[in-house]
Amino acid sequence: MRSSVWFAQDTRFTEVMAGDAMAEFMRVCPERPYLRGSYLFRQGDPATHMHVLARGQVKLVTITPEGHERVVAVLGPDDFIGEAFVIDVEDYLFDAVAITDVVTCPMDRNQFSQLALHAPAFTVRFAEILATNLVQCRGLLTHALDPVKRRVAKVLLDQAERFGEGEEGGDLVALETQLRHDDIASLASATRVSASTAIAELRELGIVEGSRGKYRVSLSGLQAYVADEIG
Repeated sequence: MRSSVWFAQDTRFTEVMAGDAMAEFMRVCPERPYLRGSYLFRQGDPATHMHVLARGQVKLVTITPEGHERVVAVLGPDDFIGEAFVIDVEDYLFDAVAITDVVTCPMDRNQFSQLALHAPAFTVRFAEILATNLVQCRGLLTHALDPVKRRVAKVLLDQAERFGEGEEGGDLVALETQLRHDDIASLASATRVSASTAIAELRELGIVEGSRGKYRVSLSGLQAYVADEIG
C-alpha cells in the first residue's frame, strides 16, 4: 500500500544547523534554482532527493482519481520536501510545483551518508528535526474534526504567519497568495463551497478582508478564532 504524502514544516533548519553543520551541508548539497511554475519533481518520478527549501514557495499537489488537482501543502524556507530516503518509497507520491522562483538544496542518500560520516553533528540535529516533526504531526491529528470555518481559519493563519507582510503600526497582515478557494478548501479538507462560505463568515467577523488571492487578515483575530475564543 502506498504511503501518505510526506513533508516537514517549521523545521527551523537554518537556526538548528547554524555553524559548521550548515557549512558542511552547503558544501555537500549545493543550491539548485527553479523558476516559478516549474516542477521540482512529478508524481511517479523516481524518488531520488529530499529538498530543503532555501527560498520561495512550493505547493505539493496530488491528482485525484477524477483527474482533479488537490493541494496538500504550501511550503516555504527551511521546509523539507520529498520522501527520498526518509521513508521507504521508490517514487514521489505528489507533484512539487514552484509557486514563486525557488531555490532548494537537494540531498540524496549518498549525500546524507557523506554528512553522517564527516559531520556527525548534522546527523544528530537532523534526527532532532524529524522527531519534532513527528510530534507536530500528532498534534495536527487532534484538529482533524474541527468545524470547517476553524480549519479554514487555520489555513489562512498559517499562510499569513509564514508568507504575509505586516503592516506598520497594526495587527493586519497583507497576504498575496496564488491559492484559489478550491486550493484553500483542499488544505482545509473541505469543499470549495464550504471554504468560500467560511471565508465570507470570517469577513463578517472582521478578521479577513479581500478576496481572489489578495487578503488583509488580523493575526490576533485569526489566532483567537482558532483558539476558540471567538465565534
